[in-house]
Amino acid sequence: MTVNYALYSGVSGLGSTSEGMSVISNNIANATTKGFKHDRAEFEDMLSVSINELSQMGRGSRLRNTTTLFTQGAVTTTGAITDLAVQGDGFFIVEAQSDSLLESNGHYYTRTGSFRFDKNGKLTDPVGNRVQGYMADEKGRLSSHLSDVEIISNSIPPRPTTLMNVIANLDVREKPPADEFNIEKPRETSNYMTTVTIYDNYGYGRECDIYFKRTGDDSKNEWEWFSTVGGADVSKNPDIGPDGKPVQAIIGKGTIEFDEDGKPILPYINNKGEKTFIDTSEQNDVFEVQFSNGAKAQKLQFNFGPQIDEDGNLGTQTSTSIAAPSNLSFTSQNGYEYGFLKTMKIDLDGTVNGIYTNGLERRLGAVGLATFANNQGLQKIGGNNFIRTPQAGSPQVGLAQSSSRGSIYSSSLEESNVDLARQFVEMITTQRGFQANSKSITTADQMLGEIIDLKR
Repeated sequence: MTVNYALYSGVSGLGSTSEGMSVISNNIANATTKGFKHDRAEFEDMLSVSINELSQMGRGSRLRNTTTLFTQGAVTTTGAITDLAVQGDGFFIVEAQSDSLLESNGHYYTRTGSFRFDKNGKLTDPVGNRVQGYMADEKGRLSSHLSDVEIISNSIPPRPTTLMNVIANLDVREKPPADEFNIEKPRETSNYMTTVTIYDNYGYGRECDIYFKRTGDDSKNEWEWFSTVGGADVSKNPDIGPDGKPVQAIIGKGTIEFDEDGKPILPYINNKGEKTFIDTSEQNDVFEVQFSNGAKAQKLQFNFGPQIDEDGNLGTQTSTSIAAPSNLSFTSQNGYEYGFLKTMKIDLDGTVNGIYTNGLERRLGAVGLATFANNQGLQKIGGNNFIRTPQAGSPQVGLAQSSSRGSIYSSSLEESNVDLARQFVEMITTQRGFQANSKSITTADQMLGEIIDLKR
């Protein structure tokens, strides 16, 4: 009897609206869960009774699917450097702390970036799952293999100075001093002086004074230079000057000749075919220095031409000799003292940079992101984590801001994307649907009662 059909259709409606209410309740319960992605209940009708060849009668409804909506949640700041939020597409990759876990090859995917470094220096989530990314070598080059993001060392050993860049203008109007350069009276027998700190292999820094003296050759715009350190720095028994203090010691000297435009004449060619002031290939212009504190002998090069970085690339600044007061515009040297990790920063591309007490900044690694062809194919497993299923496709792993992957914001977390106002509206309509289905059941019951009363 079709009245019985109405009863069972109403029962199915009660079941489907109850399941829909469960989805809504779960969304509301996670309205403040960081990185949570809300679900949407999707229903379908059931056609199971054929009236004739051209028509069918429905038998109610059922829950067909629960779809997770991966819309962007609001990004809020937290102040903790290792709190990370993804703006755009992509999931953080974490490896389960249990080696016995076989699902998804032990990898979870999450939008919740509440991370911290554990006692072993590994970046982990609150339950100890290890964040995956790319580690950097001592030169800051990232590996191509995915691994745990961790701090291998929290210090940088010292490095002795081998190259000094001094970019200055030497006033072409200057006249040569009356006397030759005298190490006992360096200021009186030179035109200009500047100071650069240099380091030995112990990381000990000392001041290196560089004096510039205009030569007496009127046919050239030529300058002599003398690099000096304290006499006690290179000798246990230094010469003592008239003032009773150790006399400075010369550790390098040479000449700089400028062309008619006031630019230095560059006598060497580097491996890239570019003109340079120093010999970067054969290094036959190197000065060897042995400091008296037991440090290793070290080789020094003094560059007064275009600045040179650690990779040998030429910069845009260069020394000049024009009609302007002598002044220093740039100095650098490639040595440094021992440094401890002071703090870190994480860039938008996920790069983790360490900032050390000696002023250096080093790339330690980078946090990886995974994207999928079908995010709805991911399966929720709790703990704000997803695992991959065949429907999601293979993860495309790489750095943030590459391909279709979004940006990573440090000191931030992504909020839940639950819209409470919409959830309450859906709660009202679901409740009304439940009431209507219960009403259809009571009405069908009354109809059956009327049929039973026919025998009276």
